Amino acid sequence: MGRDTHRLIREMNLSYLLLIQRLLIEDKATGMSSIGVSSEVADLLVGLSLKEIARLASVSQILSSFRFHDHTVLSALTHSQVGSAVTARASTYEPVVQSA
Repeated sequence: MGRDTHRLIREMNLSYLLLIQRLLIEDKATGMSSIGVSSEVADLLVGLSLKEIARLASVSQILSSFRFHDHTVLSALTHSQVGSAVTARASTYEPVVQSA
């Protein structure tokens, strides 16, 4: 792997780790749902120091992953229907409330 590629992966990992730590601090339940981790992993991520986050970000693999478990979401994204994908993803995590 080239140095530039490794640098880009490190930067992306650092941004990702800082973002998920912030999400978990602000709203643990929503953060856990958004990134798909258990309460124990969430607690571990929240407890990381900046030095530990920087060290973890320096690994040579991308730490984030896409979670395309729903065919509707993946199909919508591959057909450039981003609005449909967002709606489909939201409907898998939140109940739809209809007024009478």
